[in-house]
This record gives sequence, C-alpha cells and structure tokens, in this order.
Amino acid sequence: MNCWIKGDIQDLQSGIEEWEKAFDFSLSKEGIPVTVKREDRSSLHVSLKEGKGEIRYSQNIHFFRGLGLFLEHAGRRSTFQIEEHPQFESNGIMLDCSRNAVMKPEQVRKLIRIISMMGLNRLMLYMEDTYEVKERPYFGYMRGRYSHEELRQLDEYASRFGVEVVPAIQTLAHLATFLRWDAAADLRDTPDILLAASGKTYTFIEQLIESVSSAFRTSRIHLGMDEAHFLGRGEYYKKNGPRPSFQIMNDHLHEVLKITREKGLQPMIWSDMYFRMASAKGHYYDENANVPEDVIEDMPEDVQFVYWDYYHETEEVYRSFLQKHKAFGTMPLFAGGLWTWNGIAVNYKKAFRTTDAAMAACKKEGVPEVFATLWGDDGQETEPFTSLAGIQLIAEHGYVRELDRKKVKDRFRFCTGADMEAFMTFGEFDQPPGTAEEIQLEPDNPSKFLLWQDPLMGLFDNEAEGMELPRFYQELEGSLENMKKKAGPWAFLFDVPARICSVLSLKAELGVKVRHYYEKNEKGQLRKMEQDVLPDLKQRVETLRKRHYEQWMKIHKPFGWEVLDIRYGGLIARIDTTQRRLSEYLKGNQMLIEELEEHRLPYSSVNQGGYVRNNVYKQIVSPNVF
Repeated sequence: MNCWIKGDIQDLQSGIEEWEKAFDFSLSKEGIPVTVKREDRSSLHVSLKEGKGEIRYSQNIHFFRGLGLFLEHAGRRSTFQIEEHPQFESNGIMLDCSRNAVMKPEQVRKLIRIISMMGLNRLMLYMEDTYEVKERPYFGYMRGRYSHEELRQLDEYASRFGVEVVPAIQTLAHLATFLRWDAAADLRDTPDILLAASGKTYTFIEQLIESVSSAFRTSRIHLGMDEAHFLGRGEYYKKNGPRPSFQIMNDHLHEVLKITREKGLQPMIWSDMYFRMASAKGHYYDENANVPEDVIEDMPEDVQFVYWDYYHETEEVYRSFLQKHKAFGTMPLFAGGLWTWNGIAVNYKKAFRTTDAAMAACKKEGVPEVFATLWGDDGQETEPFTSLAGIQLIAEHGYVRELDRKKVKDRFRFCTGADMEAFMTFGEFDQPPGTAEEIQLEPDNPSKFLLWQDPLMGLFDNEAEGMELPRFYQELEGSLENMKKKAGPWAFLFDVPARICSVLSLKAELGVKVRHYYEKNEKGQLRKMEQDVLPDLKQRVETLRKRHYEQWMKIHKPFGWEVLDIRYGGLIARIDTTQRRLSEYLKGNQMLIEELEEHRLPYSSVNQGGYVRNNVYKQIVSPNVF
C-alpha cells in the first residue's frame, strides 16, 4: 500500500522509514494522504474518509499503533473510523536474557518493530550478568553478554518508535552464575545471594548500575531483589550474627538507593521478599501475610514495588494483592507472565486465563504500568517468539476496557503475518489425554519430562502409562506441520515443536513398553525395540537436535546452546546404553536388567490424577547425584 504521511511527524520520521523497510507499505506522494496531528489528550483516532486519512495521537507509540491500524483497515475498506483509549501509561514485555539465551541484537530489533505495531511502549531486558561491566571481566564471562554499544544501539533503535527500553538487573539474589567464580568470593553471602552490609558489595553494585544505566536514555531501572530466600544465612550470618530478615532487606535497599539517587535514576524492585517475610509459611501469595507497619514506614518512597503474579485466574485475587501493595505508599507496577517457562512449549491456556484476569484487575485498580514476562527457566527450551499471540493479547488489553477476541485475532494476523490459530497450537503440547481439568497454579508439563526422562530408568513411567500418548503426539505433529501454512514468516518456528512430537510419539511410552515386554519375557518384542525402535528414536532425536540448533543460531547468540547440546547428547547416549543393555540380555550375557527389576513408583506421592509438573532437568533425568 502507498500512503503519504504529513503533519506532526518530526520525531517519527526515522521510525516510519524503518517500518517502510520491514512492512508491506511505502511512502509515496501518489499514495493515500494521511494527516498526522499530536494532541494532549490520551486517546487515539484513526480514520479514512473520501480518500483522505487522519491519525490523531498523544504518545509516539500511539502513532505507530495508529499507523498499523490505518494500514490494516485501509487495505480492505474505503471508509472507517477507529477510536481507542489507552488504559495504561506503559505496557510492554520483559525479555529474559539470562537463563542461557541472549537474543541477537538484530532479533531484538525485529521484536521492537513488532511490539511497536502492536502498540506496546516498553521493553524490559532482564539481564542478571549478561551485560558488560568493564571492571569485572568474570561478570557474564562466556554467557553471551551484551556489550555497552549493543545496548546503546538497541535503545536508540527503540526510541524511534516510542518504545522505552528499561534495564532489569539483580542487586541481591539470582547471581549464581557470577558468584560461582573465585573473583567474586568476597561478594558472596550464599551461592546466589550478595553479601549485604559490605562496602565491597556496594562498590560492586555501583559498578553494575553505572555500567548498565549509562547505555540507556531512560532513568528507569529494575533492581531485582526477588527470591533471596536465604538472605543473611551464609557469610552474612558469620560476620554479623542473626538479624531480622526485614531489617537486612530494608538496610540493603536503602544502601542501593543511595546509588540510584546519586545517578538520578527511578528504581523499581520485585515485592515478593516483603510478603514472604511476613508470611508464617514464607509464601508470597499468603493472603494472611501483613507487613508490619514499622517496616512499611521504613520503606523508602523513591522506589516502586513490582507485584508479579503469573498464577491466579480470578480477578479478585489480583485486586486484593494490588491493594496490599498500595499500602506500601507507592503505586505498584504489575508483572504478569506468558508461560514461556513451563518446559518446552508456551502454555497458552494458562497465559490467557491469567492475563485476562490480571488486566481486568489492573484497570479497575488504576494501575498505570504493566508488563508481561517471558521467562526462560531451566534452559530456555521454549523459543520466546512462540509467545507472540500472548504479547498481542496484552497489547490489546492496553487499548480497551473490555476485550474483543476477534479484534485480537485480526490484529495478530496483521502485526505478525500469521494466523493466531497456528500459534495457539503450541499450547497443546501439555494438554494430552488425562490432563487435569481443575485450575492449577502451576500447570502440568508432561511434554518436558517425557522428552528428557531416561528411557531405561523411567522416573515418570507411571504418569505415561495408559494415556494414549503416542497417538496424541503423532496427531499433534501433523497439526503443527499443517499450521506452517498459516504461520506466514514464522513457519520456521514450527520445525522444532514438530520434531519434538516426532520424538515423543515413539518415546512417551517407550519405558512402559520395554518394562512390560521384559516382565512378560517377550523377547521378540524386546529385540524389535533394540534393533528397530531405539535406532529410529535415536535418529529422530538427532534430527531434532539439528533443527533446534538451526533455530537457536538464527535467533540467539551461540553461548548457552551448549546446555541443550549436552541434554540432547545425554539422551542419545542413554538410548545407546538402553540398546546395549537389551542386547546383552537377549544374548544371554546377563541374566537380568537391574534397572527394569526396580518397581516403578509414581513421581509424586501426593499427586491425585492428571500428570505432574517438573521443570528441572537434573531432577527429571536421574535420581542420582547430578
């Protein structure tokens, strides 16, 4: 489509030109004239009438959403008028760059272009130690860390579209990958928590904050400070003796805020530690937890607290905890989640239910800033771009009081070039027969443990038995292959999930069958397993590994791939060992297979129906020291 954009576009021109390169439209005086006008009121107006277009906006990001709406509707209608009312001052996503995947800068730029069309104005980069700190060469060593210049360029690029890039770092816990080194010994309280009340620690934190904040134009910074469960119980305890956790936390926060004040920064931190310390059971979501008044009074006013909640599916829970956060004296931010961390596939069922409930609550409570997290727990096995349908959902929530599902789908098709139905297929991985129907705070993830569990020892064989899993994954493989036609430029994302299904259609019940044939002394079937099924499975795993490698290297820096390489290599080796153990038994070289003599116990002694959830590879693959 050709159009000619004129009016209040002085600081929009570079972004418009980037869009012209990436999307299906061009600037031409022969095209549809579109008049652009900036207004003070927070609303968005897009229209086409008698061959003339108009966009009225307040923030730069609203213009780019408006331009996308104009291009979408002008392609199929000669007259239209759209009015939208932004529900939040900022709305965006947090990209996890710290588990073991650091997205390539050119792919981050692609993500920025997409979210600008959706109308999201914030991208948070979660970086535990994956950014450059010149004084600390071991910080992010061999982790694919972003250089200062890479971050500066990403920030500059995002600013063209009105997207604010905010660094999200850690200044207390979640620093195990740096604290492992001898060079960090004097900064260590426990293996993943910094030593509070230490001058060396605050010198280090100042280096972190100076290094990362200087790459961005924003004054906002996320300082982390979540999940420091053993705060003050390691080296701190040896040096200072027992002290109340609340006091250690508040004192540490005050020291870190001295640094941010000197640098003119506006910090935020996760809120969970305060609620955990106030809970008798140490729970974040304990509705009976009450933070003491003297602690609240001692909380500094120049920090915002981020209420993160990825689990609840009822609006009332979110409203209750938002109100508890407001009692801290500052307006909280809200962080939801798109369930990219449940294993090997995004769980869209959970992501949509929690997002709908949370966004409704945030609108009613007047929360001005929200974002959705894209965590990559335990190996970043789920590709972040597969969550685009969830990103579209949170974007659409940002412009209407009540959501229109059809509009979400239409917008997704335009913004990504794909049918939302195709992406929703990713969410079927963990919905095989037997999946629990009731609401689960943490949904089961059978696809992950079935992929990685040992073929001979089968810790999850009880969960797999009798569930018709081979047929389920075979049919899902066919669905994924068919959905490539609807995925447009994202068809490549379907290769890895389809190959996983190919593996699981053989492997999901493999251990159950091998043990059954062994117990029944069906040596013909065991020989078939050894000579036909296991070699086929090995080849399918190798094909999966190669496809996964290609996808990873397209999107992420190479650092971190070794984690998955080792997992695939381990699985292939264990398939080899299973073949060998069967061969030796069938040849009469050994009288029994000890691993198959062990009675299979359910993985969870408290699980009542359905499957279980385990997203920790080392717990899935072996019961032994790992």
